[in-house]
Amino acid sequence: MYLFTIQLTKFELNQALKIDMSQNYTMNPSLRSILSIIFILIGSMLYAQSSLSASDSFFKDTIVTSKFKVSIGGQMRLNGFYDFNALQNSESFNITNIPTGASNTSPRFALSVRQSRISLDAGYKSEKFGNIYTFFEGDFLGDGPLDFRLRHFWIGIKSFRVGQDWSAFCDMDVWPDVIDFDGPPTGAWARSAQVKYTKQIENFGHFAVAFESPRASITEVPVVDSTLTSTFQGAPDLTSHLNYKGDWGHIQLAMVLRRINFLVEEKTLANNAGGLSLSGHFMLGKKDKFLYQANGGSGIGSYLVSFEGGGYDAVTKGGKELSNIKSLGGYCAYEKWWSDQFKSTLVYGYMHLETEIGYTIDDTFNGHYSSANLFWLMDENLTLGLEGQYGSVNDFSGQSGDAARIQFMLLFNF
Repeated sequence: MYLFTIQLTKFELNQALKIDMSQNYTMNPSLRSILSIIFILIGSMLYAQSSLSASDSFFKDTIVTSKFKVSIGGQMRLNGFYDFNALQNSESFNITNIPTGASNTSPRFALSVRQSRISLDAGYKSEKFGNIYTFFEGDFLGDGPLDFRLRHFWIGIKSFRVGQDWSAFCDMDVWPDVIDFDGPPTGAWARSAQVKYTKQIENFGHFAVAFESPRASITEVPVVDSTLTSTFQGAPDLTSHLNYKGDWGHIQLAMVLRRINFLVEEKTLANNAGGLSLSGHFMLGKKDKFLYQANGGSGIGSYLVSFEGGGYDAVTKGGKELSNIKSLGGYCAYEKWWSDQFKSTLVYGYMHLETEIGYTIDDTFNGHYSSANLFWLMDENLTLGLEGQYGSVNDFSGQSGDAARIQFMLLFNF
């Protein structure tokens, strides 16, 4: 075991890590694994003090070593939810979870800190490759014993980024400032393992292209075709975008091309799929802004926040066929600053999905989403927020329903 003391800018790590080894401790195996990974990452780098200056790194002066600069951060987030018509997921206002038909659900109140995050980033200057940096982030919305979930883990070398990150089909600059974890249902917020190349274009913006891990999600309908099932995917998803920026705002055009594999009686068949996304924002004065995003395509449900993992890429059609689910939708948002401490965001989104399977299932899904909030920036690192959401759906079963929620948030960034 290595014994080391590291000087920090805001607190003493040696005091925070002081443990009485004469006591016996019992630790959850998953927690022990996570802590081991973190300490191995940090311990392998923090072996000596350095004179590296702040201007030599991308990161804050949190930990300085002879070669690396490391920053540990994150956020503590307390969310409170009151559902007038209880959704099936307390963490997000997901329109696919709105009860439909004759469902009779009671109001529900819940508190949660599972959206809290922990992050670590590090970087150094390589003589061969220039600046090399990595970023790690996780939250507690997973399914394991500690509910820990990996959000990001990537390394950046020159124009390449390798690891798990936001898809190149996404536009993170149009994520509206909302409390709801998912936001508008058509938002393209997908993360995936990938190899991404980004080219900066002088006086324009940038271009990006990526090969991403395939994420096909198929709805299996045994009453229609019991022989058709999901299977391994045989090719990466190809994503790219062109982003143009100026003082006025930005505009981005993105695309995704994919090949969806499925299995029929032990034989692998495939469908082509793909879609486009147009997004951007423009400034209204010094701080106010209007944001928008529109998506359309066939078999791209895995890239849309409310539909990811729900089988909304394709569905069995009968006669040993697979039908891609067509999608069209978008949202717009207006962010208004009332003062330096108070701001609000208004959002409206619409989603239309369509299939060709017929039988006892309806051919369309329609959903509406709206929200309004008020944020109080109590301090540079402390924010209090209150938000109301309303949504309605008409699902593939032909049933309709709606739901309303009031949500509050206390956010502390560190």
